[in-house]
This record gives sequence, C-alpha cells and structure tokens, in this order.
Amino acid sequence: MLLRLWSLLFLCLAWAGTPALAYSAPTKVLVSVGDLKENYSLRWRKDTCAMIHAIANQVSDAAVNVTCRSFDTQNFLDKSLMQLKGDHAYHIRIMRDQKDTVEVDVTNWQRHHETDFNNLRWKFKKDSASNVTQNEAFAKAMANFFVFASNEESFKAGLLVNGAAESEQIEYDQKNGVFIDKSTRSVLSIDQAYSIYEGESERKKNYLRTGIELGVMLSSGMALYYKNLAYNKQDFDYSLGDGIKKKFSGEAILFDDNDKFANYGHVFAGVLYYQTARSNGFNSLESFLVSFASSAVWEFMEYHEVFSLNDQIMTPIGGYVIGEASYQISCALLAKGTTMGKIVGYGINPGLALNHAIDKMQTGDKYASQPDCKKPRWSDISMYIGLEKNQKPFEAVKDNTYVLGMNAEVVNIANYNKPGKESQLVYDTAMVKALLEKSGGDGLGDLKIIAQVTMAAYNKKNLELDSQGQLRGYDLILGIGSGTTWHDRGGAKKSDTEDFYGTINILGATARANIFYKGVNIQAEFGFYGDFAMVKSWALNDFQGSGGSLEEQFGVVRKRGYYWGLGTTTLAALSAERGRIKAGYEMQMSSATDIKDHHRNQGDATNPADFKDSFVSHRVYVKFRITQNLSFQLSQEMIVRQGSVNGQESPRGTEHRTMGTLVYLF
Repeated sequence: MLLRLWSLLFLCLAWAGTPALAYSAPTKVLVSVGDLKENYSLRWRKDTCAMIHAIANQVSDAAVNVTCRSFDTQNFLDKSLMQLKGDHAYHIRIMRDQKDTVEVDVTNWQRHHETDFNNLRWKFKKDSASNVTQNEAFAKAMANFFVFASNEESFKAGLLVNGAAESEQIEYDQKNGVFIDKSTRSVLSIDQAYSIYEGESERKKNYLRTGIELGVMLSSGMALYYKNLAYNKQDFDYSLGDGIKKKFSGEAILFDDNDKFANYGHVFAGVLYYQTARSNGFNSLESFLVSFASSAVWEFMEYHEVFSLNDQIMTPIGGYVIGEASYQISCALLAKGTTMGKIVGYGINPGLALNHAIDKMQTGDKYASQPDCKKPRWSDISMYIGLEKNQKPFEAVKDNTYVLGMNAEVVNIANYNKPGKESQLVYDTAMVKALLEKSGGDGLGDLKIIAQVTMAAYNKKNLELDSQGQLRGYDLILGIGSGTTWHDRGGAKKSDTEDFYGTINILGATARANIFYKGVNIQAEFGFYGDFAMVKSWALNDFQGSGGSLEEQFGVVRKRGYYWGLGTTTLAALSAERGRIKAGYEMQMSSATDIKDHHRNQGDATNPADFKDSFVSHRVYVKFRITQNLSFQLSQEMIVRQGSVNGQESPRGTEHRTMGTLVYLF
C-alpha cells in the first residue's frame, strides 16, 4: 500500500503542468538473479524474482515489462545475456554473496540522451541496529527504479518545465502544454526539447590534454622539418627577425610553390589538429578555430619561409571537412558495437582512438571527454573492393587494375527517415558525406576523395506508414556547408601524363531530399560551392609545345606544373531504391581560373599566362543486395578534362572507367 501511494505521488509531481503524452510501448526490463551462497538452490532466486514482479506491478501497471531469469554464478561468462540485450532497455543484475549481502547493478542499455545514466549500483547488508530491514531497503530501491523506468519521459518533461525558464533555446507554452523552439517557434517533442536543453550545458572540454597533444604534433613536425633541411632549404627566404617582422607586416604572406605532396600533407595535418580538438570535447566550430590557430602557429614557426596563404586555407578548412566527416563516421561506426566497426572507426580517426583509450583507463567511460559521440545517428557506411578497367586519354591501351574504397553518409538529425512531422533548424553538423577511392596508379595516383559537411540546416519532413507498412512522404534537408574534392589520376611529376585537380570548397549551399512512395526511396542531392583550387594545367604541355615559356611564369607553374585558382564546384546525385535493387547517378562539375597576385618571388614572372581548367565526372551504377550486409555493384564513370592557356583551348581528355565491386555495409 505504501508503495502504491508513493507511486501516485510521484506521478502527480511528474505530470503536473507537462504536455500530454501519446501512448508508448512498455519499457522492457531484464532481471538476472544469481546466488553465490547457494548457487544450485533456486529458492532464493525464485523468491527474489517474485518480489521484483510484485514491485513492478504495484508501481507501474502495464508501462514496464519485466523478464526475470536465473544465471549460474559458477560460470564466469553469462553467454545468453548479450542475446537478450537488443530487446530490453534496462538490465538489473542481482547477486547474493556468502555473507547474505545483496548487490544490485542496473545498466541502461538504450540511452537516449547524454545525461542518461550508464550504471546504478546498490549494496544491501543485514544490520540488526537499523530500523529498516535488508528486504525493505531492497524493495524501496527497486520501487524507485521501476517508477522512474515506467515514467521516464514524464520525469524529463517535469524537469524541462522548470528548466525552460532558464533556457536560451526552448520555452514552455503552458496554455497548450507544449515546448517551443525559440528561434523557429516550432513545436518540439519532449525528446527534442530535452536534447536541445542538455546540449546547452558546456561540454567537458579537456584543454590541457588538447594543448599537450597539439604541442607534441607541432614539435614532432618541426623536428622532421629540420631533419630534412637539405630539401626544405630551397624554400628559405628570410632570417629569424626579418621573417617574423615581414609576416606581421603582411609582406611575407604569400602563396608558396611547394609540390603537391607537401600540400596533401598540410591537409592531413589539419585533419589531425581538428580530430584532436573534436575528440577532447570541442564542438565543430571550436575545433575549426583550434585547427586554424595551430596552422597559423606552424606558419610562424617556419620563420625562414613565407606565411603560406594556400596552407592557411587548405590546412584548417580541409582539416575541418575531412576531420568532421571522419568524426561523424567514426561515432556512427562505434555505435554499431561491432569489432569491424571499431577497427574502421578508430582507424580513420586516430585522435578519437587515443583519447577514448585514455578516458577509458581514467574514468571507465570512453566517451567522458566527448559525450556527443555516443548520440544516435542515421548512417549508411560501406566499404568495397573489386576490379576496374579504365582507358585514360594519355594511355594507348586499356588498363586492368584493382579498386577499393569507402563510401559513407551520416545524418545527425533525430528521427531522420522515420515516421512523423518535423520542421526544425539543426546546428553543429547536420549531415556529412565522404568517398575515398583508390585504384592502381603511380604513388598516390588514381586517388579520389570527396567530402561534404553540412554545418547547419533546415529540416522539414512529413512521413507516415502506408497500408503496407512502408514509408510514404518526404524528408528534406536544406543547409550550408563546406567540402573538398581531390582527383589524382596518376603519372610521374611534371610528366605529360600527370593530372590532378583538387578543390577546397570553402562555402556553399546543399540540399538533400528523400521521397518515399509505394516502397521506392528516391533520393536527390545537390551542392554548389565557391572553391580554392590546386590544378595541374591540362593545357600546359600544349602551351610549351607551341613556344610558350615556363621561365616567364609564376614559380609554382614553372617548378611544379600546377597553379592556385579560384572557381566553383557543383556536386549532384540521384538514386532510386526498391527492395534489393538500387540504381543511381553521381556528378561533379568543377572549373577554376588561376590567381595572379601574392605569389612567392612574384617579380620573376615576366609574362604570366592566363590558365583555366575544368573537371567533369559522370558516374552511373546499379547495386544488387545479396545479403543484409553484402551487395554487388556495377558502375561506369566518364571523366572529362579541359583546359586553356591565354584563351587557347587544348583538346579535351576523356577517361572511361568500368568497375565491378563487392560492397560490405556496416
């Protein structure tokens, strides 16, 4: 009777002034009972299970579904436990030891929010001096837990009603009994409001560890820099005092003329800077600023050289795009809980792997420094391997080689592609896409990287289940973001066959729409960006062949055969999927014009030419799903390269690629 009255009082407090809630399925709780004192006797375990069922029924009616089981304490491994994990929200482990002490461990198997508990532990001893018996204390603790489990959403709503008055992002409409987003004035579910509210609290930023890890990176990089002094001395222009002074005055802030691999290295360094900050609790904007500052520190540490404009664009922005994409992909893979997911997730994000290991040893929670990583995300992540036949424009015969890659999409929007109606603004990364593909070539040749990050977006959806239980309606995302694309088609440096086209898509607009109708999922995507580009001039060989002089060009063209440019990139995709079959089309269209100002040794260019280039790619594919995780894909790609010098166009080069791959879906 006491438990019944306590339960009613709790419900009155939790529901007072909160929005009305729709019916939800019962919370499933698994209870495992073990007895070290009398392992082969079931009497105490049966009595305990009976007590648990009685308590759950008294305080929670039909809101909690309890399954009680016995386990053998003589076996170290409880083999059947993990098979039951996916069907239950909570697990209660009850153990009696040789001294009649009862230990209770509650594990939250389906955490929805960062502030949800991981584990609860109690220990109940027999004490003749206490007015409360061991059984009474145990029963009260279990009653408290079941009241919470059966009314968790109401409990959170009650907290939000009080906390909304202090919130900067949500408010409570007492008249209508709903929560409102202050910026969009849209109605929020309790889950959405709670996620926004708890996100307002400061992350556990680990400033000290971030500084130490970045310091180690910069110091190690400088050690390698001076170890290769004979190579790097060719870029020396200043003494210590002169270099620092001219960098502060702006005179030494110029485009450098390093080779393409040095520029690839700067993007990689930016990724490491970004990943270090992101895995230490910083959000995406803060991590970008850390990467930007780290790059600037490096440019000043290289006091002999110019403060490189191209490095200061490629390192932080390229680092942000690839770093944030890898962060979101890693978190999505880790959430899957598979061994392969962990290997790949940590493999593409070593900063996250390092800090998760440290936090696990220090606190027992690998997400201690970045709880954002454990939030649920929608994802479609796959790896593929297969064969490719290509015909490059500068090769006389077709080439048969291998192809392997990774393709990933992660949407960081709650309830994406699930039934419901939504209209909301999403911040701190709404969506990422990444493609990494490597096939046969020279060195880093035949390398393709495309990454996109939608930093903020407007999401609107209207989805429902039709009479067949299939989705019907639309889910739309409109946002702004950045990207990067790199296409290195191989060839020896400065040779007739060298070809690469890289872009840092500084800022642009993105859109993604999913339309569901009669079992078909039609997905359309579009992105348009303003670019900073690094391009091997397609027309350079013809320019030289017609009498053009490289000695009259900027150093980067003269020494390396490429130029720094400005331009635009358009990325688009369209696909349709039904059952086991998916067919689609992907396109990239980029163009760039060379930059004339702020080059190192600019005065050496006595007659600089005008360079323009374009890169266009079309790919069509058909994918057949063999099993739940394995598919076969056949694709055909056409790459078109065009270029001109001083308005004189060179013949365009067309490459055809045919690929057959096995695709593994995580």
